[in-house]
Amino acid sequence: MKFYKWLMTGLVLSGLWITSTQPTNAESGADIHNESIYDLYVDRYFNKVITNDYNVNAKDPNAFAGGDFLGILEKMDHIKDMGFTTISIGPVFATETYDGKRVLDFNTLEKHFGTPEEIQQLINEAHKNNLKIMIEFPLNNYSVNHVWNAEKDWVLSTENDVLTLDLENAEVQEALINTLVQFANTYQIDGVKLSALNGAETSFLNNMIASVKEVREPMYVIALEESDANFDVEYSDDLQVNFREAFKNTDLPTEGIVSTDYNDLLLFDHLLTERFTYYSALENMFPPTRIKTALGAMLTMPGVPYMTYGTEIAMNGQIEQESHQVMNFRVDEELIEYIKDINSIRNKSETMRTGKIELLENENGYIVFKRYSEDEQFIVVINNTSETKRIDLSSDVVGENKELRGLFESDIVRADDNGMYRLVLDREIVEVYQIADRQGLNKSYIFAMALSYILFLAFLVIVWKKGKQRRNEQNNK
Repeated sequence: MKFYKWLMTGLVLSGLWITSTQPTNAESGADIHNESIYDLYVDRYFNKVITNDYNVNAKDPNAFAGGDFLGILEKMDHIKDMGFTTISIGPVFATETYDGKRVLDFNTLEKHFGTPEEIQQLINEAHKNNLKIMIEFPLNNYSVNHVWNAEKDWVLSTENDVLTLDLENAEVQEALINTLVQFANTYQIDGVKLSALNGAETSFLNNMIASVKEVREPMYVIALEESDANFDVEYSDDLQVNFREAFKNTDLPTEGIVSTDYNDLLLFDHLLTERFTYYSALENMFPPTRIKTALGAMLTMPGVPYMTYGTEIAMNGQIEQESHQVMNFRVDEELIEYIKDINSIRNKSETMRTGKIELLENENGYIVFKRYSEDEQFIVVINNTSETKRIDLSSDVVGENKELRGLFESDIVRADDNGMYRLVLDREIVEVYQIADRQGLNKSYIFAMALSYILFLAFLVIVWKKGKQRRNEQNNK
């Protein structure tokens, strides 16, 4: 039966886009609005190389656990298969801490993570797989043993063994910009996530953004902190919290998330917050279902999706040491398969990434909206409630002589005698309907179904014959 399930899944996914002529994400122009971002820490992902495991202790949440550049390379297919297009990696410079934040020297890579040749190998292989690599670059709060501590005019504080620089100092600004540009010139990275922005003037940030963008195209620059600087996408603490609060349970207000813009960064947690699973567990809800519903919304709304590693296994954690667990790849595939499917819809449709939106319904977890462009139209139904919901859409919304094709449930909805399209969706489900011209018999679907049954019957015949042959051989012995 596993063969049959695999066969049907492949046929359905291949049939979803028979009428679509949109390019895949890899074929589209380099634009951050075409990306979906997967964020991780090198040390917490996968340990491939034992020779760089210097005093690691995977049982100590504050110690290095052994993850390295080649470990990310080893598990790159996991990220690609889920449909993410950009891998955001924490700081990679010589550091005192596993998260890379307590930088010692920007001119040296952290030896636990690997060598210059290995990080470049990771980047090269990512590019071969149409993936982009983004590196986090902290602007402040380094180790007190950082080489810049010798520059006394640059230092504001060394309290608690944390080096705090004066980001208003022109020499500090020049040093940071030159350091980042040099790193970007040395390694073929595609983006930078700036962090520890507190104290950084907008003009300084804009100079840094402009300088690193001159290195190559594309060069995305983002931050997970609110700022007026010219970042490629806009991060909002309120929007991140609103997504978390809307989906941690059912029947919750969703006014705070339905007005997202294509330039918004969409996420419900990140590496410096509690995990989304933590909040859903507090509500006594089943975290994988909560995650599926939230991601279904994030990957169909306008904006750039951003997911923290471990979300695909419902990783839990309240404090950072709990939230930064070593990634476990031996988990149930159901949530991962859902992420693959919903990301596939987004990646294959430019309309789902950058098209317009028309809100049709929004009430306490029940959201219905239309995504449209000159080329395609979709109706997205998010039923994050505790009961089955129904909506009737007129031909003014859907169009005359059209049909709605559900991309997950594979149902086809046509207008009734009154010209209304009735959509009924069970609780805690997201469905995407593609609007298409009404057809008689769906020949492609019928052919796919017939082929699947023929192949399945052939499979059963082969199994039966082999079993019979095996029994005859045993009887003749």
